[in-house]
Amino acid sequence: MADNAKLNQFLQKYAMPIVLVALVIILQAASGNKNLLSFENLRTVMLQASVLGFISLGLSFVMIAGETDISFAGTLGLMSSVFTILIMRGWKFFPALAAIIIIGAAIGAAIALLVNYAGFSGFIISIGFMFMGLGIERSFNEGVTIWLKEQSVQDIGRLAFGGIYVFGWVFVLLYIAAYVVIQRTKFGFDLRIIGENAAAGVEAGVNKTMRKTASFIIAGLLFALGGMAEPIRYGGSIVGAGQGYLLPALAACYLGSTMFSPGCVNIAGTFVGTVFMILISNFMQLLSIVYYYTPLVQGIVLIIAVGISVIKNKGEIQQVKV
Repeated sequence: MADNAKLNQFLQKYAMPIVLVALVIILQAASGNKNLLSFENLRTVMLQASVLGFISLGLSFVMIAGETDISFAGTLGLMSSVFTILIMRGWKFFPALAAIIIIGAAIGAAIALLVNYAGFSGFIISIGFMFMGLGIERSFNEGVTIWLKEQSVQDIGRLAFGGIYVFGWVFVLLYIAAYVVIQRTKFGFDLRIIGENAAAGVEAGVNKTMRKTASFIIAGLLFALGGMAEPIRYGGSIVGAGQGYLLPALAACYLGSTMFSPGCVNIAGTFVGTVFMILISNFMQLLSIVYYYTPLVQGIVLIIAVGISVIKNKGEIQQVKV
């Protein structure tokens, strides 16, 4: 009985990483002469994971606090457009980045205000901001891609240190910092408390309103980083850029909730979930597999991972809510 309990706990925490490693090994074995695990490809994976990683990390902060913010599906494209337009009008990189960071923080603060003081659902309010972001974006770009022609800014995406692209470093370092904040600081403890049991948190003296407001603003800042990295990576602000990240970001967070701290969104889990989503897409492209099989495989592996994590102890893991 004791051995079964330990096995159940192990599977709940580590089933998804095991599935991910197994899948990587299977794909590498099936690839023939293509080295999917080469340093060159892995550093490309880290670069590709950056935008989704920024978004998923921002979403994680809000979900850890017991709320949801999917406004990035509309506001990411808006901030990408603003960033690209400012650069093309002669702004330098850092002033343009500061401008969209202010926009991202303001959007997060506005959502928090409506959620905390007006009593609206974060999910519904963020959908409203998503649609407003899409509308404003289209008023800026008139429904067409705005190309980023400033070579010095495009070159930022190619900067590398120790062989790793700078966006890959930022992606990893942000997750390390976020993990420390959530797991080792009072702020992180407060966020987890109000996310798991808001009433208990309030009784313990946690300022629920301030903590949730902070989580929305942090999310807005991270979405803004995605709004900067997106046009640099793709050479321009693509129409509706944020919509393509909606389901992958949610999937990364939900995948993360099946490992390490089962049933709870957690930073380490979101990191693994994000890398998983990108790895599958990257590997299948290298293997020349038809593009529409990628989401199929991602969905199948997600179901398998979640199934393995709960099959030994069905009903004990409480899934996170939207």
